[in-house]
Amino acid sequence: MKHLFVARHGDYGEDKRISDEGRQQMEALGKAIKQILNGSSAYLFSSTAPRALDSSQILAVQLALPSEFEKVPYLWSGNNAPKESYDYRLDKLMRLVVERKDRADCLVMVTHVEVAKDFPSYFLINEFKQDKSIGEISKGQAVYFDLEKRTYQIIPR
Repeated sequence: MKHLFVARHGDYGEDKRISDEGRQQMEALGKAIKQILNGSSAYLFSSTAPRALDSSQILAVQLALPSEFEKVPYLWSGNNAPKESYDYRLDKLMRLVVERKDRADCLVMVTHVEVAKDFPSYFLINEFKQDKSIGEISKGQAVYFDLEKRTYQIIPR
């Protein structure tokens, strides 16, 4: 794994499905990821929430990945997550990444505000030994980690 993207799903409506604005957000994110990857292989995994699945489907198309991707119930965080699937532990999320790191040059995780806010800082501490808070990202954005250069940034801006 050379790259990791921790993405927050796109905007959604009352039906909990991605909205037109959310679709545009995810298309912009997909274009930004594709430009960074420049043909490198990618592996996509997602929360099982409808808005995350919709967002992941858009990214799969943008990145020319199979329409079937891994669905991980415990990436669904927040008040409306099913009680039986919600298991939000940063060490468990880190294992999720570590166990998939050999599947492609790039991992793309699609999740929710809680994970997208907390996990990137946890990853930064554990992998880069930098104790910084990255903070919350907006819907349709991702924290991008370049593991070779040991840098990170929020995309798209």
